[in-house]
Amino acid sequence: MILSNRAFGKALIAAAVGLTLTGTPAAAETPQTTSEFDQQVRDALLRNPEIILEVFALLEQKEQAAKAVKDKDLIASVADELFAGLDMSKPILVEFQDYNCGYCRKAHPTVMEMREQIPGLQFVVMEMPILNDGSRYSAQAALALKEIEGEEAYVRFVDEMMRNAGPANVATVLKVLTKLGHDAEEIVKAIKDGKGADELNRARDLADALGVTGTPYFVGPGGIIRGVASKDRLQALTVADGSDS
Repeated sequence: MILSNRAFGKALIAAAVGLTLTGTPAAAETPQTTSEFDQQVRDALLRNPEIILEVFALLEQKEQAAKAVKDKDLIASVADELFAGLDMSKPILVEFQDYNCGYCRKAHPTVMEMREQIPGLQFVVMEMPILNDGSRYSAQAALALKEIEGEEAYVRFVDEMMRNAGPANVATVLKVLTKLGHDAEEIVKAIKDGKGADELNRARDLADALGVTGTPYFVGPGGIIRGVASKDRLQALTVADGSDS
């Protein structure tokens, strides 16, 4: 039987209170009214307030465990599409990002460090331009560049854009493309021609399926992390036996 959080908490408090209430066996067998029992519970909690903290800790553990199971079911529902073309025997980390997201920029050095330190890590960027038009244009340029010049050029562009201190917009995109030695006019034309649009739509569909509403949003075989996290927590996602939320 699965208890609701409220019922679970009530049961835990009742059990804990039972350990604190004293009395003779005969008294324990005496029927009590609801008001008498409630008063005993109140008195016991006042004498032992740490019970409440213990109950909250147990509730949080229960909620986190349930959330982790739900997240893994969610991942399983889109795994074929999300991890398409990847080697499931090697670590995987997928990040939904926005170039104007300050938290994404904060997480970027950690992700780059992981790419250098974890052998065989397959890191996948999912463009999730949700903040403004500049974010969308940056994502379109990144994916157009990827389609024309390949993964390596794309990774360098993403890295440079994330390290940029100012807003991500058309001017920034053109500046970064030129800095990296690309033909900016060619990429502008490619955007107009719809290069990379299919991949942007794919990322949006996966985001919808996973319930992504903000960035950064990290997904791996081991779970989901919503927001910035430490390298150790992110690494736990990269394999199927890891877990986080």
